[in-house]
Amino acid sequence: MNNKIGYILFVSLLSFSFIGLLITLMNDPMWLFRFILITAIIIGIIYFIMKKFVFKSSTIFTKEHKAFQKAARFSKRKYRRNTKQPTYKKKNAIRKRTASSTHLTVIEGKKGKKKNRALH
Repeated sequence: MNNKIGYILFVSLLSFSFIGLLITLMNDPMWLFRFILITAIIIGIIYFIMKKFVFKSSTIFTKEHKAFQKAARFSKRKYRRNTKQPTYKKKNAIRKRTASSTHLTVIEGKKGKKKNRALH
């Protein structure tokens, strides 16, 4: 029941405000331009004051924090490890292994005889 009453109040308030805006625009069309301009000026002044006085004391804009951020970027670049290896290096590694195995030869020996481990 409360949702229905709240919805009716919201729709009626929205419709009355829309009707009031239309009537004001018919009587004074420059009102909307002045309203937007004045609102933008007020928001700009508030932003300037906040940036100048409130955000200045924050640690985000201090010199030490900026120096730390710069050092961190430099360290990341310096110690960055290349996890991807180019494909040509992998192919060369495979070729080296196969090329090095060609020097092996078969030695004929006593393969069929079993050793008597008790004598040794």
